[in-house]
Amino acid sequence: MNARASTAVGVVLLVAGALAGCAVTPADAYEAVLAARAQADAADFARDLYRGPTDTIDDYARWADEKLATHPSVELIGYEAYSGAVHGEPFGALQVRVMLGGQVDPYTACFESKFDYWGVATEEFGDWEDDDAVALPVDCTSDAKPIPPPVDTRPVPVVPDGTEAVVVEVLGTAAPDASPADIVAAVKARMPEPTGDREVAFDPSAVVSEQQIGFAMGDVDDCLLVTRRASGEVEVLSVPRVLLQPGELGCRAETALLPADRLRSPH
Repeated sequence: MNARASTAVGVVLLVAGALAGCAVTPADAYEAVLAARAQADAADFARDLYRGPTDTIDDYARWADEKLATHPSVELIGYEAYSGAVHGEPFGALQVRVMLGGQVDPYTACFESKFDYWGVATEEFGDWEDDDAVALPVDCTSDAKPIPPPVDTRPVPVVPDGTEAVVVEVLGTAAPDASPADIVAAVKARMPEPTGDREVAFDPSAVVSEQQIGFAMGDVDDCLLVTRRASGEVEVLSVPRVLLQPGELGCRAETALLPADRLRSPH
């Protein structure tokens, strides 16, 4: 029996006891139903936040703010970073308030969920579906109120739109004795400026070897690889993402000079 089913059974027994004339009243039974629902709402909200690996609770606070519209009973009331957290352990927590039963004297409960690199964290592996393990009850302080998410000031590296055409032209017209620094400088001088919020251009790199030029710019998620063969032909390369991962070939200028059979997916 899973945790949510256990809670439901417990609530049913509580209601049965109330109706049988035990000390538990119908009001107690109704509050137990609301308590179980509130914890389920908080747990579902926490499980719904994951978008990808991260090592900062600020990301989860921002994702939580964006998810509130689809979880109307939930409010974000706090977040906390754990100083000194190591990779694989929880690095912070979110606190939420759940309000049920309408705007007049609603049932209110507060919960905390911890997060690590892979999402919401629980004490025991495999407890991800257990509401009790995901959403831990905490006191609702009298001054608790919805908070805005932290502002994200981190730069967002990109390959600006139009860069590929610039690189193809620069490599196609590069002098035979052009150095890697010459090629990078020519690309930077003509490369379009990024236009998105907080966007900055990746640093480009180039390598020259045996009358060939290799150019790279980006990372595993957004990689521009271009090569000029000894024949003078310029080619924009399409390399499987698996080969661009750390520890593989990577998004590197040297990768652009590899033979075609090295740039095919191993799978």
